[in-house]
Amino acid sequence: MMQIYLMDWLNLALKLLHVIAGIAWIGASFYFNWLENKLDRLNNRDEIAGNLWAVHGGGFYHLEKYKKYPQTLPEPLHWFKWEAYVTWLSGISLLSVIYYFNASTYLLATDSSISAINGIGLSLLGLLLFWLIYDILCKSRLVNKSAIFIAIIFIVISFFSYFYSNIFNPRAVYMQIGAMVGTVMVANVFFVIIPVQKKLVDACENATEVSLELGKTGYLRSRHNNYFTLPVLFMMISGHYPTIYSGDYGWLVLIAVIGILVMVRHYFNLRGVGKAKNSLIAIIVLSTLALIYVLAPSQSKDQNQNKEIVTIAEAQIIIEKHCVSCHAAEPSNKAFAIAPNGIMLDTQENIITHKNQIYKQAVLSKAMPIINTTNMTDEEREKLGIWIEAN
Repeated sequence: MMQIYLMDWLNLALKLLHVIAGIAWIGASFYFNWLENKLDRLNNRDEIAGNLWAVHGGGFYHLEKYKKYPQTLPEPLHWFKWEAYVTWLSGISLLSVIYYFNASTYLLATDSSISAINGIGLSLLGLLLFWLIYDILCKSRLVNKSAIFIAIIFIVISFFSYFYSNIFNPRAVYMQIGAMVGTVMVANVFFVIIPVQKKLVDACENATEVSLELGKTGYLRSRHNNYFTLPVLFMMISGHYPTIYSGDYGWLVLIAVIGILVMVRHYFNLRGVGKAKNSLIAIIVLSTLALIYVLAPSQSKDQNQNKEIVTIAEAQIIIEKHCVSCHAAEPSNKAFAIAPNGIMLDTQENIITHKNQIYKQAVLSKAMPIINTTNMTDEEREKLGIWIEAN
């Protein structure tokens, strides 16, 4: 019991750290990409590539970007790297605590034939492979052909999403792809962006020439990270929305959402340089509405008319069989010290109070029980749905 209690605190601490560090990192990414888009490229000194005046918090700010580097190295010089490192370290720790330490329950699908240790190994392998594939593409000529580069990245992510959907539970698939994209982002910082910045600093200290291509390389990886941010944020919160990730084609929904969010980020980047088009907004809105329509639950009028009557007593029997082991004042499932999210279903009154959550989790999305460990049948889910819809 004490171990479960302490694990809950560790989970909370890591999640809070991950969110705080993520806000700092992504906030910096958004700001510096906005800054790059808003720089005034005209009427600057020869060594200045652009400048920006801003007012915030009761004061005026004047920022300048150098074409290469200043004549003397300023002190102190602020670096933006620990936000990325802490985000990744806390994220991989959280992945381990939630999914790796309980791999048979939270990582693997119910019908998966592989062992927990092999599942963890495949997860870690995916983090490495996606970075290697992405890095090779960035070092090839394809990086300058945006349409082809983006298409290949989408194909690679689609492949991994489909592959993991056959061995991981749907929620874990989203976390896995999020971890893979997040790993690419932090690897960009560690292996490319920071080394480029160190070379610029060395050139400034030694007054040596530096290739313009060097700065472009760091800028390109930073720009890629900017497009990755919204999809990663979505995957971070997706676990709370089983309607999205559940179902036989949850992996395909993930790809669709990633595509929509990349377009959203692209629109704001275009808007920053005055090139935004309303047609792109239309595509984003139509794509989102189409996704909502496809995911909407369908039910014919004939089905509604021919439904049997299900009493609360019958619903309670199903819930006691499949839900109460976790959702009770004192859960019999040893994985939980208290009922998840404080939802207790051990009385009729509690069942009525939480009927909407039951409908969403057990009937519509079929996300509960977790990976269907208690083997709730479709007939039982249908009976719960009939009772809830009638009340």
